[in-house]
Amino acid sequence: MTLVAGEYEFTCDECDGDGNLQYIRITTEGDDEPELVWDKCDDCHGEGRLLVDEEEAAEKIRWGQTPTRTPAAA
Repeated sequence: MTLVAGEYEFTCDECDGDGNLQYIRITTEGDDEPELVWDKCDDCHGEGRLLVDEEEAAEKIRWGQTPTRTPAAA
């Protein structure tokens, strides 16, 4: 499958487009209770979307993801 060269936009699959992740943090300061915290997604840097080139886009499409934006054909 040949794709048009340029940037393709996909929803971040790590945070499902939210830009934030919730995880459990365990402190070592004598707290026995872990706490739930929110943090910015490392994959998309909190944007909720990923911009990739045509090679990575072809891989994502092959695995069933659909781009939210594609480059215009020249």
